[in-house]
Amino acid sequence: MADKDEKELSPNPPRVVEPPDTIREHPFELRHEVKRLNERLDQLTAALDKAEIRDIIENYSSVKRRILTNFIAGAARGLGLSLGTIVVLALLGYLLSLLVSFNLPVIGDYINELLKYVNTSQSGR
Repeated sequence: MADKDEKELSPNPPRVVEPPDTIREHPFELRHEVKRLNERLDQLTAALDKAEIRDIIENYSSVKRRILTNFIAGAARGLGLSLGTIVVLALLGYLLSLLVSFNLPVIGDYINELLKYVNTSQSGR
């Protein structure tokens, strides 16, 4: 329910102003209508400010800004994926080293052979 209230532009739906029966209206009635229209314009302005339409239009109208924004976003995604991969591989390596220390018959032997292969390849360099 709160999301619906936030998305509405105004709590009052706009009223349709009926044309006057006579051409001459009282000045107080005109002032009241102008005041109501000004309030409605203020509501629309607040809604557009809340939606940050100006920022969206500025970003999409400038090709250079769009390219720069997309480049930075892509670099950030790539960095995040790289760091996430490093963390996951480090945790897997740690878990594998724990499995070797438990001396599991099948997995422990396989990991031991893998570690020997890695050590011999590093000592060769």
